[in-house]
Amino acid sequence: MSAHPLRQAAQFLLGVPTEGIDPTLDRMLELAQATPLCFVAVTGPDAAQAMGQLWRRGYQRVEIARRATCSAADERNDVLLVMGCPTADDMRAVAASTLGLLRPGGVMVIDVGAVVNAEDRLSLCDGLAQLGLDVQPQAHLAAEILATRRWGWRKAA
Repeated sequence: MSAHPLRQAAQFLLGVPTEGIDPTLDRMLELAQATPLCFVAVTGPDAAQAMGQLWRRGYQRVEIARRATCSAADERNDVLLVMGCPTADDMRAVAASTLGLLRPGGVMVIDVGAVVNAEDRLSLCDGLAQLGLDVQPQAHLAAEILATRRWGWRKAA
């Protein structure tokens, strides 16, 4: 039984599928306080699966992001989800390559469930701060890390 029976009941009544919904994605969306009105980018090895689940949940402004290369898409997304990276180094690299798609004040949520080493998690949080993201002091203890893009921060050339 899911931890959110009222949400499942509402989804059932609205005709939104409830089978096969990833609890990690559920937590990430809740942490980001995302709604179907948000612009959401998904990146990482599990991006395609997450995108399909988001569409089934009613999110229509969703894209898969591999790298921020299009200036027309820069700083458009409210939420950037990093899914399925096996190591902290991979997570940081994916975050760095797609950060330009996130608007200032937007949030990045990284699934860090695969990283069990506390040092690696702390290093990831430090790396995110160097990229221009604000990370809460105890973020490395959670299964997902929430980071907010700083306003007015630009990477030095």
